[in-house]
Amino acid sequence: MSTRVSSGTSLTSTYFMRSFYSNNRSLIKSSNRNECSNSQLSYEDSLALHRAVKKLKTYDFSSENTGNLYGTVKAFADTYNNTYKSASKSSSNSMNRYSKQLKHLVKKYSEQFSDVGITMNNDGTLKVNENLLKNADSDDLENAFGKDAGFTSSLYSISRRMSNTSYDDYFTSLSKGQNINVGV
Repeated sequence: MSTRVSSGTSLTSTYFMRSFYSNNRSLIKSSNRNECSNSQLSYEDSLALHRAVKKLKTYDFSSENTGNLYGTVKAFADTYNNTYKSASKSSSNSMNRYSKQLKHLVKKYSEQFSDVGITMNNDGTLKVNENLLKNADSDDLENAFGKDAGFTSSLYSISRRMSNTSYDDYFTSLSKGQNINVGV
């Protein structure tokens, strides 16, 4: 039996973003992101994306508590967008390659995502249709984002490699004396 995602969201996407960006919560605001080096953004974003994917992989889509599903998926899309943008702008060839992998992965699953209200913009970022997502069938969401979904399995692996690479890039830049922003 499938259930619909509740429109009465218990927790907002901001709540989940704070959880995904637990190392540096200030980076959920675009004004704070402007003050960071791209290597720091790539590092923090890839860690957040890895946490977001892990959250989706462990989400119980069959539970009656589907009210938080919209906030989780919306926060995932925002985190993906941040990660994609910072990796695309990175001076690291590896991070640029990962951004291309992200875009290719989303294209591969674009039909499945459109069924739940998520589309890819021309620039490679995700766009969430709030009404479609809130009314999406939980089975469709589980097929797109659940633990057995090809997308989340692939993205989990990519995000882990991204966070390892961006860690090296970020701390190498620190040793060269580049400025950092330590969030609250």
